[in-house]
Amino acid sequence: MVTTSDPFCSNVSVIVLNYNQAATTVECLDALAHARSELIREIILVDNGSAAEELAILRLRHAQGDFILLEVGENRFFGEGNNIGVDAAGGDYIVFLNNDAFVQPGWIEALSTTMRDPYVAAVGPLFLYPDGRVQEVGALALPTGDVVQVGKGAVWGPDHYDTPCAVDFCSAACLMMRKADFLEVGGFGFEWEPAYYEDADLCFKLRTRCGKVMVNPAARVVHIESKTTSNSQLHLHNISEINRARFVAKWGPWLEARQEHSASDLVPRIELAEANDLDLDQAACGHATPDARVVLYSPYPLTPGGGERVLFELASHFSTLWGTEHVAISTPHRYSTTRLRQIAGTFGFDRVVGTSVPWPEINQEKCAFSVVLGNTILPPTRAFGEYCVYQLQFPFWVPEQEIVERGSWLGAFDEIWVYSEFVRRHVNGLVRHYGLSAPAIRVITPPAVWPDADGGLPWDERRTILSVGRFFAGGHNKRQDVVIEAFRRMVEGGLEGVELALAGAIHPSPAGRARFYELQELAAGLPCTLYPNIGREDLATLYGRSAVLIHAAGFGVDPDEFPESLEHFGITPIEAASFGCIPVVYGQGGPCDVIRTLGCDTAFSTVEECAHIVTALLRDLIGSAALSLHLLQSSQVFSAEAFQSRVDEALHDIGVP
Repeated sequence: MVTTSDPFCSNVSVIVLNYNQAATTVECLDALAHARSELIREIILVDNGSAAEELAILRLRHAQGDFILLEVGENRFFGEGNNIGVDAAGGDYIVFLNNDAFVQPGWIEALSTTMRDPYVAAVGPLFLYPDGRVQEVGALALPTGDVVQVGKGAVWGPDHYDTPCAVDFCSAACLMMRKADFLEVGGFGFEWEPAYYEDADLCFKLRTRCGKVMVNPAARVVHIESKTTSNSQLHLHNISEINRARFVAKWGPWLEARQEHSASDLVPRIELAEANDLDLDQAACGHATPDARVVLYSPYPLTPGGGERVLFELASHFSTLWGTEHVAISTPHRYSTTRLRQIAGTFGFDRVVGTSVPWPEINQEKCAFSVVLGNTILPPTRAFGEYCVYQLQFPFWVPEQEIVERGSWLGAFDEIWVYSEFVRRHVNGLVRHYGLSAPAIRVITPPAVWPDADGGLPWDERRTILSVGRFFAGGHNKRQDVVIEAFRRMVEGGLEGVELALAGAIHPSPAGRARFYELQELAAGLPCTLYPNIGREDLATLYGRSAVLIHAAGFGVDPDEFPESLEHFGITPIEAASFGCIPVVYGQGGPCDVIRTLGCDTAFSTVEECAHIVTALLRDLIGSAALSLHLLQSSQVFSAEAFQSRVDEALHDIGVP
């Protein structure tokens, strides 16, 4: 019997995710209605950018008024879609429920019974196949990344399982937890996109920081296995092995040592109360505020990269000046507050630096100052707010028709900010070429020094050659293939005792994964290790033990014909320099200017020249050690403090109060 004193009464938010499976989702909603419970406060349906005809079905069903429809407008994948749902959740408890999972009567009561234990952080149900066979009663994980689904394929029927028990993890096809715990551990991580291992990772974060993960077989859910991940529109082929390697790197050591763990290793739920309250307060600062005084607009996906680092550095600085609640980071489609916090963490920020507000919800009339990020000579939107700056990364070519239609937009901005003299030259050239009216162009070199870099190992003890950059295909890729070929020539030339490390995030697309596998094949037979989706701490360790960084972006590009395909600035070489790792860069574009500022004459034009420069550095221990120490100091011109000073000067000159 549910009473009003029950902490679960009308206090559970159920989050259902849909992507182009509206008919299945309606079945899921019908099952929820049939298993009606007073424990459920709300059902939040997050549509992850479905086609118009699919969305129309959901809108029609929404007319019944028994769920909240949240239209994201873009496929944010499983983890981020659910993170967005959590932002909208008003309950203290949340349940993630796949749209292909159909709850049975009594399911939520059984889960909530287990969650009453303060030492339990999450609980899942017994999953059944549609024919009634047992699909899964929780799961166990092995140090190899393999997963054992308890009960799958067993001869026993569902009634054999009747006792709640602890497991390694439960599938997020149906998973209950406290909202505070979800925020405490950082939600679903974006490093698993587009899919696989995100729910296992979430459960392990909960296990090691909050409490036990349980399964209660009294909660029954019929689940159509792999219906979501088998959707061909998601292009999920060849991603599982990449994420398995990531999972093994992150959790393998903990799993290897599991015999040393005990219940006392888990943080008692009661002791986390104050920390969770603090995190909820911080999250509240990130609730959508369309009337933000300062808006940073990006038309691009928010994935860690150079442009995003500048965006978040600006957000951090403006949050200090105006307050986080007055600073919005806006994109055409919705992102979660959790996503912003995760990306801020990858750039070294330990606090909320801005609010995620979808562009259609921004109140432009209330804006005092805005920054628009773009990659063409024409901004992606009109200037808005009392003062507006165009942060132009590089003036990519646009069709003549767009010049006719939007050519007047550029002149309405108060200033154009660019990263380097290299970019300024090309902006000026296109302004003259098109006869555009344009404001003053200001070079504000971005922050690139790694915060708290400790210098790493003494240079003469370093035997790693490093390349850092996202793994993706296309005209602006980081050319890790050139790095591999240069290293092969070094090895063939007699260089011994040196390894190559290739680190970076894999672009969440089939082409990005194909590029990663292509590089693996190119490096076969060499002492080379690839570090996909490497974490921040591990990357810092790599920088600190690497002697040389090779940065080959733009290699082979004609600088007159295709300047947009060159590196526009070069944050990675500066990050390396702040650890005393010597950057060797392709001699065109922004990085060439950067290393001159650093006092480093290590630019190359050919693969052979790259191999020669790196080999000479490794053999000149005294000279290279001295250069390494010099870089620790010279790189500080690109510190966050120097960047903030340049931004403050610009704001003063523009007249921003």
